[in-house]
Amino acid sequence: MTSVTTVFFGSTNESVLVLEKLLTSHLSRITVVAVVTQPPRPMSRKQIVSLTPVETWAKDHGIPTLSFPSHPEKPWLYENEKTVTGTLQPLQVDLLISASYGQKIPWPTIMSTKHGGLNVHPSLLPRWRGADPVPWAILSGDNQTGVTIVTLAEHFDEGNIIAQKKIPILPTDTTTILYPKLFTLGAELLIDVLPDYLSGKNRGKPQVSSHHTHHTLEVIQLRTSGISSYARRLTRDDGFEPWKSLQQAMETGNDASRIDRKFRALDPWPGIWTLLGQKRLKILKLHLRDKNLVIDTVQLEGKNPIPFSQFSSVYLLPS
Repeated sequence: MTSVTTVFFGSTNESVLVLEKLLTSHLSRITVVAVVTQPPRPMSRKQIVSLTPVETWAKDHGIPTLSFPSHPEKPWLYENEKTVTGTLQPLQVDLLISASYGQKIPWPTIMSTKHGGLNVHPSLLPRWRGADPVPWAILSGDNQTGVTIVTLAEHFDEGNIIAQKKIPILPTDTTTILYPKLFTLGAELLIDVLPDYLSGKNRGKPQVSSHHTHHTLEVIQLRTSGISSYARRLTRDDGFEPWKSLQQAMETGNDASRIDRKFRALDPWPGIWTLLGQKRLKILKLHLRDKNLVIDTVQLEGKNPIPFSQFSSVYLLPS
């Protein structure tokens, strides 16, 4: 069989799940000639410049890696798209595969590729297009999510749907739990659909809606999984929860289920935090008991984590 020259785009640990499956599957036709990943960037509190998990994995397996600077004000775009297209053009690529990459692949690059490209997206498109689909699905109270294999398009997450698989969102699911689960499922689905996609038997179906609805954490009205919605990128400020809301959830159960969803959705980042005076208090662990919120572990800014029971006994909390 003729080899299908492939370039893989990815950056995270979830990307590695897809790349590894692609290279170890029965699809001997697929030849990954390069991996494109985001440039090294400062990580953790010490701001140590680190390679992406994909670049580390690719280097360990002898696969050439490429990175291109991001736009200084719009990091999801490239600083210079022509540099990207010019660098990839000599590779004479047949297929592009993307999974948790984080930057918009230039449309001319997609158009000049023989088979175009496929993206592994962790939601049931058209619901939750955008950068952070999993936390938004949990935040909104969706009872199911899934993974979509979608063609790369001129606009993020608006290509044809090649295939989807659904899974329930469990009451104990967090973003940390769901992401690897969905990308593992997505990697398997990708391998299943690639033969028919490459042969032209499956070119997918257009998405029903292209309407984008922007959300705040306070107002999430869409409940039907088929409705188009936009999962904007989370910020640290999204983790703020007023102390009064936390207190009422503990004492009366008011809003406790919403705060529990928020805690699970914003794990591991940005997490839930509140303000006590001028100090930031992180909520590190909580659970529900008889519909009331129970805070287990907290960390005051500049201090070590401690049980909330100990913290509340020594710290004068607002009434």
